[in-house]
Parts: sequence; C-alpha cells; structure tokens
Amino acid sequence: MKKTLLRIAAPFIMALTGACSSPQFTTITPAPAPYGNFGVEVQAYPAGVIPGIHARYRLTNADAITFRIAANITERGDWGEHEDESGDGWGGGVGWRRAHSGDLDADGWWYGARVDLWDLSIDWSDPGPRTGRTDVLVAQPTIELGYGWTTKSAGRFELGAGIGAEINVDTTGEDVGEGTIFLVGLTWLP
Repeated sequence: MKKTLLRIAAPFIMALTGACSSPQFTTITPAPAPYGNFGVEVQAYPAGVIPGIHARYRLTNADAITFRIAANITERGDWGEHEDESGDGWGGGVGWRRAHSGDLDADGWWYGARVDLWDLSIDWSDPGPRTGRTDVLVAQPTIELGYGWTTKSAGRFELGAGIGAEINVDTTGEDVGEGTIFLVGLTWLP
C-alpha cells in the first residue's frame, strides 16, 4: 500500500519540487559547529535587561534557527502609562540568523529576526498615592544586526543590536506601557 501511494504521489512531488524524472530523496544534515549549539545570552534595553539561555539549530552553513528561554526584568519609570512601572516575568522566543559571509563559523556580520513572548507582572504607581499590578502577555517582534567571532579557547561570541515593538496582546489590570524597543545584546556559545 505504501509503495502504491509513493508511486502515485512521486510525479506530483517531483513536479512541485522541480526534481528530475528519476526519484531521488536527499537528506540534508547540517555541518556541526566547532562551538556548542547551546549557550547564554543577555540583552539590555533602556528600561531593562533580559538574561537567558540560547540554543540554535543550523539549517545551512549560513542560516540558523535560534531559541531562547529568558527572564525579562524591567524598570520603566515614567516611560509607561503610569508614573512608575516596574516588574518582571518569564518568556522565550524563536528567531533566525543568517551570516552575511555565508558561513556561520566565520568572523563577520549577521542579520536576522526574532519573535518573543513575555508573561510579565508590572507593579505601577501614580500620584495620589494610587498603586496596582497588571499582568500582561507581551509579543515582541524584533529585527537584528550584529557581528560574530569565534575564538579557539572561549567559543563563539555574537554582539548584536535590534529594533522592534512591545505589543500588549492580553492585559489583566490597567494598561501599561508598550511601543518601540531598542536592544543590544551578547550571545556566547562555548
């Protein structure tokens, strides 16, 4: 039954993928990095810091999918909707990085994008005194640009900067700040 289905489906698969007339199936196995696929990263932005665990899966020599689990610690002051906002929470995200040179192992520029989700608890206060707490789920899409280098003794380092948006997608409590975000960060893969 499986062979019959494969015989029927093969011409359609080859037509869609542009394969030649004889069926060929190739498995692509990315080359292992000389450094680890797990490491740590930290990002800072004007109102906080994001320390986390970084992982990556190489798709090609030039491309990698990245993952992170991190804490987001923020001290917004009066940059939000209230006189003073501060809080923290956990989150994570997925991203993509591409080496401009075509080789993730080489020293040089990289660019990419990522989307993170943060589950934050923000304590706020206003004159009066008026205080409260807001629980908020934040989506944070970001584009990134950076420079990476590999050392023989310490592994891979990638310094980057990003611009994106903090979008409050689910809020329990009064509105809190959201908007444009600028980040700088460092990733280390031992």
